[in-house]
Amino acid sequence: MATIPKPETEEKLNQLASRMHRPKDEVLDEAVDQLLAYNEWLTGKVKESLAAVERGEVVSDEDVLAWIEKREQRERP
Repeated sequence: MATIPKPETEEKLNQLASRMHRPKDEVLDEAVDQLLAYNEWLTGKVKESLAAVERGEVVSDEDVLAWIEKREQRERP
């Protein structure tokens, strides 16, 4: 697959490959693999969350805000 990145993206990729002492294509392949893995993980988490909502496993806005406020109070000096 051939892609033509924007010039600024290609420059960043070149700099990263140089710092890593690796070929640009290898760095790009790894970046794409990581993006695809992250997307797969995120999609799974979203599906799990939607299923939890359908089962009624939710927390009210009020409970979340109370939790945040309580946590912030503990963190204040």
